[in-house]
Amino acid sequence: MLGQSSYARPTRLVAWCAALLASVALGLGSCHKSDDTPPTPTPTIQLASDAVVGPHLVDAAGNTVYYFSRDLSGTNNCTGGCASVWPIYYEPNLIVGDGLKASDFATITTSGGQPQTTYKGWPMYYYAPADASGQFVREKPGQVTGDKVGNVWFTMRPDYSLLLAFTNVTNKTTNVTSSKSFLIDNQGRTLYTFGKDKTSPATQSTNCTGGCIATWPVYADAITNLPSALKASDFSTITRSDGANGTTRPQATYKGLPLYYYTPDNATRNVVEGDGIGNIWSVATP
Repeated sequence: MLGQSSYARPTRLVAWCAALLASVALGLGSCHKSDDTPPTPTPTIQLASDAVVGPHLVDAAGNTVYYFSRDLSGTNNCTGGCASVWPIYYEPNLIVGDGLKASDFATITTSGGQPQTTYKGWPMYYYAPADASGQFVREKPGQVTGDKVGNVWFTMRPDYSLLLAFTNVTNKTTNVTSSKSFLIDNQGRTLYTFGKDKTSPATQSTNCTGGCIATWPVYADAITNLPSALKASDFSTITRSDGANGTTRPQATYKGLPLYYYTPDNATRNVVEGDGIGNIWSVATP
């Protein structure tokens, strides 16, 4: 009996030690696997927040990027001296941060042969104003001093309801072409106002109906986030009675005037075929 007991104790001890060593080895193996997990890559384009302009795009170092309202066509229209103040933003290894979609970014080639990153079709730029010595110096990370410059440069936000475009527009009555600033939706489609809504404001919801509204569909999106040159207080909504199956529907207004699309624009960015139609329709100007 004593012999059997003396042999049992070492056997149990060996088994216990083996189990302990296996447990330690398993733990070390788990740590090793964790150490092999690659770190999350740092975004090269991301969102930053500002009390005035709100959430906007910045590069990996926090430098603000901007859009130029003359670039409605999707091409770079900032050349010559403009390019010195507004150097292009280009990132060959794009890694998007939270709240952004990689599919919204692309690359174009400027007329000078340089690659440039775009966001939702807009070429992107930095801001580098001239200092006292005349040298062009990029603003510091976190600054948004380029916003609203000339009322044509703005921070790039992912959530704009409307934007401003500035481009050549041909009046279809006079055939005169001139540069105009006007409202576009967040897909770059032109918005218009109807002259009769100015002369008969009490009947706005019925001034364009039937065949008119088929040609000039209403713009009904809720207005929430805007470029800094526009005021939220200038936008409102009226209620129309010509919704589906006799229901009512909203229509957005700007400075008291209902906003419309124009069907022959084919819901296409950078198409402005409705200005001057009937000498009573015009692009919605600020």
